[in-house]
Amino acid sequence: MNSSNLLNKVIVITGGGSGLGRSIAIKVADLGAKVALIARTEKELREVKDLIITKKGTAEYYICDTRNLDQVKNTIKNIFDNFQQIDILVNNAGIWTDEDLEKDNSDLRNTALETNVMGHINFTYEVLPYFKKRGEGYIFNVISTSGIGDIPSGNNVLWKTYGATKWAMTGFTKALRDELKDTKIKVTGFHPGGFDSMLYEKAKRSNPHNQPWMMKTDDVADIIVFALTRPKDVLMERIIVTKIIQ
Repeated sequence: MNSSNLLNKVIVITGGGSGLGRSIAIKVADLGAKVALIARTEKELREVKDLIITKKGTAEYYICDTRNLDQVKNTIKNIFDNFQQIDILVNNAGIWTDEDLEKDNSDLRNTALETNVMGHINFTYEVLPYFKKRGEGYIFNVISTSGIGDIPSGNNVLWKTYGATKWAMTGFTKALRDELKDTKIKVTGFHPGGFDSMLYEKAKRSNPHNQPWMMKTDDVADIIVFALTRPKDVLMERIIVTKIIQ
């Protein structure tokens, strides 16, 4: 892993206060990146920032609901005010839902669509003009195996809304990559299977941790960091990661 590829790079990570986003943030900061943490919960963000700074890294956090375009615009402005640049956007914020949960709270459908799709799109469109003007950049979309059709991915019948959000992001990511194919702006779609993070716990799903089908969050983050540290002329267009259950 060529850590010098991230030295002094400014990396924006949505959902950076917990789970996968937290793990990515700590790892890239250890490699010399400057991290802009995005989430809605200040306590979580502050803890991650403090940990990075304790390890002599550079980080700042921004309280932002990715669904709210005005908040996103202000957040991007504040990041530029602090760091003067953005090199990499990791669209990672997301929520889990399934039909059992939606029986008690049908609003979860809209929340999932707004968070898992529009939240990513909002940040992408606010950062993209800068990348185009600069002539380079990297947009890394964390999606799911629920957003592809060539491998099994749990109970897609029960997860229809969740799956729909991930299919939407798969389509958006491909279209964005096609748009930018003749530029130096890289776009990756990352499709992990289930892993042990706060996703299921925050959704109040039963047995949210330590299931045999779950990968370790740090292992998933390591793969993302590997992709982010590739040379500028190397693009990993689509990454699929699943757990081998023995």
